[in-house]
Amino acid sequence: MFLHSKRLILRNFRDEDIDSYLVYRNDPEVAKYQDWDIPYSYAQAEKFIKSVKDMNAPKQGDWLQVAIAFKETDELIGDIGCFIKNEDARQAIVGYRLASSHWRKGYAFEAVRCWLEYLFEDMDIHRVTADCDTENEASFGLLEKLGFRREAQFIESYPVNGIYTSEYHYGLLQREWRTMIGRGNTC
Repeated sequence: MFLHSKRLILRNFRDEDIDSYLVYRNDPEVAKYQDWDIPYSYAQAEKFIKSVKDMNAPKQGDWLQVAIAFKETDELIGDIGCFIKNEDARQAIVGYRLASSHWRKGYAFEAVRCWLEYLFEDMDIHRVTADCDTENEASFGLLEKLGFRREAQFIESYPVNGIYTSEYHYGLLQREWRTMIGRGNTC
């Protein structure tokens, strides 16, 4: 798996990514809206990287996670993934996270945009969805900037650290994506 944008590459995880991966997995700001507990151990990180490092394409019914790294230095700064739905191979769910030291610099936008281009154009996905915490303004702002439509709000539907949080549900169709690309709205 290898995709690239202006400043980033989306690639398979490597064993040498483990230290950078642990830094953002153990960052309370990154974990705030996620479903993992801190501390996130070295053994957990090692197991995760081993499980995803040889994946090369999304498979129906499985998550594919890839690394987000700087193009010039190959430094890991986050990850992005998708799940192809069991009931429909042309529908996917996306998720992403970025080390907090790299927030507010356009990297998440660039990575998600690249990932959507791959899903819609290379994988011929019909519909992509994403969920985020209703308090995660940066995440739902990113989705809206990329053209996602807020389709639902689920009240106290997702447990994070033993507390049920509320979520927004977003969707974007391939034809909507192609219309935006044609107008240049995502660059």
